Amino acid sequence: MTEPETYRDRAPEPVRREISHTTVVDRAEALADADRDIYQERVAGPAGEEVVRSEHISVPSEAVQREAGVVRAKQVIYFIFGAIEALLALRFVLLLLGANETSSFVSLIYGLSRPFALPFQGIFGEPSFGASVIAWSALVGIIVYALLAYGIARLIELVYAPMRPKRTGSV
Repeated sequence: MTEPETYRDRAPEPVRREISHTTVVDRAEALADADRDIYQERVAGPAGEEVVRSEHISVPSEAVQREAGVVRAKQVIYFIFGAIEALLALRFVLLLLGANETSSFVSLIYGLSRPFALPFQGIFGEPSFGASVIAWSALVGIIVYALLAYGIARLIELVYAPMRPKRTGSV
């Protein structure tokens, strides 16, 4: 009778994990106003040390984040005023073509655009040719609201945009 042979493996050597997190400001990145975070997870074992995982993360600076907020505010302003201008443009076209006011779509457009065209009524006469009307108030409103949107966007940009660093050195 033979005894089964048993093999006993030596216990594996303990694996040492080392996690490091560093923030590196690269010269090229500094010009772009961003920090670069490097996260590395290293494992040291019998074969030596090796990197298991590494991440490079770009973190925008406060100035870049502030500029992104200014851009978003300008987008919202242009969207709102663009919707108003689209309503006024539809009003102008529908009045010019003599659209039937009993239609639910036409009455909706007239109802929504009326408060925006009202301040400009009476500046010019509104000649009519049968059912067609040239609504100068809608055209003037489109121009005024476009200028107003541009002015508000520029004001936000001037007030909230980050300061640019002054250049040093001679030119």
